[in-house]
Amino acid sequence: MKVINVFLSIILVIGVLLFAYFYFEKYMPLDKKLSDFKQENLLLAEELGRLKEMVKQTEKKDTTAMPIKEEFKELLEGINITGTDEQLKIILPGKKLFPPGSVEISKEGKELLRQLGNILKRLKNRKILIEGHTDNSRISGTLKKKYPTNWELSAARAVKVVRFLIEEIGIDPKRIAAIAYGEYHPIADNSTSEGRAKNRRIVVTLLRE
Repeated sequence: MKVINVFLSIILVIGVLLFAYFYFEKYMPLDKKLSDFKQENLLLAEELGRLKEMVKQTEKKDTTAMPIKEEFKELLEGINITGTDEQLKIILPGKKLFPPGSVEISKEGKELLRQLGNILKRLKNRKILIEGHTDNSRISGTLKKKYPTNWELSAARAVKVVRFLIEEIGIDPKRIAAIAYGEYHPIADNSTSEGRAKNRRIVVTLLRE
C-alpha cells in the first residue's frame, strides 16, 4: 500500500512538473507575445491617427485656392481671374469701376468692389496688391492739371480702390497696397479702341504671406 502511495505521489509530482514545464514553455511566451502585439497595436493606432491628421491638413492646404478661385468666378461674372494659389490675379475692367476720365468709383464699381471685398476680407493669409493700369492715351482737358500723366491717373485710381476696400469693407490696411503702372504694362493693342479698353484696368493681385 505504501509502495502504491509513493508511486502515485511520484506520478503526481511528475504531472505537476510536466504541467509547469508546458505552461512556462508554451503559455508564458504566448502571453508575452500577446502583450507585445497589444502594445504594437496601440502604437500603430497612434501613428495611423497622426497620418490621418497630416492628410487632412495637406488636403486642406491643397484645396484652399480652388474653391476661392471658383467663388470669385461665381460672384464676379465676366471678370477674368488667372494665376495659382500662390499668386491669384483678378482683372477688373476700368469701365466697370470708373466713368471716362474720372477717378471717382461708379455705382456699378462700388457694388463690384463690395462683392470682391467680402471675399478678400476672409483671406487673412493673403497680401493684396491693387494695380492701376491705363492705356497710352495722353491726358487732356481739365484732368491734365490734376493728373499730368498716366502715372498719376493710374496711381489715383488704385488708391481710390484701396481706400474703398479699407473704409467701406474693413480690409486691414497692413494687408493692402496700391501700385501705379501707368500705360507701361499693356495686355492688348493700344492702336484699337477695344485694346485700349482692355488696358484700362485695375488688377487685384493676391499673394500668399
